[in-house]
Amino acid sequence: MKVKIVTDSTASIPAEICRELDITVVPVTIQFGADTFVDGVDPAANLYARLAKPGEAPTTSTPSPGAFLDAYSRVADEATAIISIHVMESKSSLINTARMAADMLQEVPIHVVDSRSTTLGLGLMVMAVARLAQAGRSVAELLTHLDQLIPHVNVYAAIPDLAQLRRSGRVSLGQAMVAGMLGIKPILYIGNSVVEVADRVRGWTRAVERMVELALEKAGEAKVSLAVVHTNAEDEARNLLAAVQDRFHCVEVLLTDAGTALATHAGPGAVGIVTMRLN
Repeated sequence: MKVKIVTDSTASIPAEICRELDITVVPVTIQFGADTFVDGVDPAANLYARLAKPGEAPTTSTPSPGAFLDAYSRVADEATAIISIHVMESKSSLINTARMAADMLQEVPIHVVDSRSTTLGLGLMVMAVARLAQAGRSVAELLTHLDQLIPHVNVYAAIPDLAQLRRSGRVSLGQAMVAGMLGIKPILYIGNSVVEVADRVRGWTRAVERMVELALEKAGEAKVSLAVVHTNAEDEARNLLAAVQDRFHCVEVLLTDAGTALATHAGPGAVGIVTMRLN
C-alpha cells in the first residue's frame, strides 16, 4: 500500500516511464471534425497528417468526471492516498473535473494539485513525485516536495509556424500573416500558471538559439532535470538535446514528443526546453 500518482496526458510522459513509475494517466481527447483522437493512445501520426491539411481546426476536450473516477477507482484498492497532478488551472478546466471526480470517491483521500505548468513541466514534477512514492514516502512528504518543485519548473518553446495557433484561435489571421511575411518566430514561456510570449525573433535558427539562452538564464548554476520536447520534430529535438545538454548541470535528461493535445495548438515542428531546478 502506497501513495498512487495520477496525471493527465498533457504531461507528455512516455508510456514506458509511466509503467516503470506506476503513473496512471487520464487522456485528453482531440475532436477533429467527426473524428476523435485519444491523446497518447491513438497514433500521433494520424493527427499530424490531418493537421497538414487545410480546413477545420481541431479542438481539445477535457476528460469527463467518469474518466477520472475510473482512474481513481482502479488504484484506490492499493493506495493509502492518491495525488492527482494536472495541467495548469489558469488555462484549462481539466483540474476542476478532476476535483469533481475526487469528491465522488470516498474510499481513499485524493489530493488534486495544480502543477501550474504543462507538457514535461508537469511531467517532470509527476515523475519526481512518483519516484518518491515508490520509495514509500508519506503523502505529506510528497505534497511538500511537489509544492517546492512547482516554482522552479520552466518551459520555453519555439514555434515555427503560427498557422495552427491561428486555426485554434490563439492568434489572429493578421498577426499570423505579418509574422509569416517577416519571418518572425515567437518563443513562448510556460510556468507558474502563465503562458506568454517571451520574445520574438526573425528566423528559425535564431529562435532556437534564443530559446536556449532564455532556458539557461532561468536554470542558472542549479542542477536540473532537463527535457527537450517537440511536436513531430524528433530529429531536430534530438540534435538540440545533444547540442545543449552539456550547457546545463543535468541530473537527468529526457526527449519526447509533446503529444497530440499540445500539437493541436502549437502545430507540428515546435521544439521546447524544460528545466526543473533541483537546488
